[in-house]
Amino acid sequence: MFGNRKHEEALNGAWQEPGVIGTRIEIEGKNITILWRNRPVLETTFRTAEEDGGIELILKEKGLRNDPSEKPYATVTRLFCKDGKLIFAEDFPISGPSTDVLSKTELSRYGNVTICDEVLDELQGNWVEANGGDYFRLTFQGSRMTLTGNGTREVHAVRSNGWMNEPPVMIIDADPSVYEWRGLCNMTYEGGEIRLQMIVCDAPPMYITFRRMDGAPEPVVDVVPEKRETDA
Repeated sequence: MFGNRKHEEALNGAWQEPGVIGTRIEIEGKNITILWRNRPVLETTFRTAEEDGGIELILKEKGLRNDPSEKPYATVTRLFCKDGKLIFAEDFPISGPSTDVLSKTELSRYGNVTICDEVLDELQGNWVEANGGDYFRLTFQGSRMTLTGNGTREVHAVRSNGWMNEPPVMIIDADPSVYEWRGLCNMTYEGGEIRLQMIVCDAPPMYITFRRMDGAPEPVVDVVPEKRETDA
């Protein structure tokens, strides 16, 4: 019992490679979740054994899948904890073996930010392009955001930690594995305006600025288009 408690103290928590958005591993008791870019790719249980001066994690399941219905894209070959580091080894059918060295982190899946959803109260209603364009529109209803070409999704308002002055508010997807919305990303709210970056290949980034629509009685209704083979 003492050994199990000692192992839990050493293992429990979230593990990431510092400064890298890639593998994240979350451990609680005998449950483990392995994530790739904050999307769970394996949820299973494990037992432990003391090996080579550290703790060997022996997983019940080892296949990593982007979707539970798919075949594994890789297999976990080792999980080993020693000296405050978690060694994560996997094997890919095409590229072969790969190893990451992870450290404990206090960061959530959203990163080094503080959620400030109270700011969403300031965004309620309809927003249009500040330059007079009539293609992109935004609607906020509670924590739900509707964006042209992207349908309606749950969002959070967050602020980055560590700034000397108050940072701009960022509007992010409630799903931490979603980093952009069909070529649109980095939405910020500051000075009464919303700014959204448009991803452009081989060119400087473009930005869309939104202002609140005056006297708009009804929210914008938009439906996510069916996913095409070229969509991310």
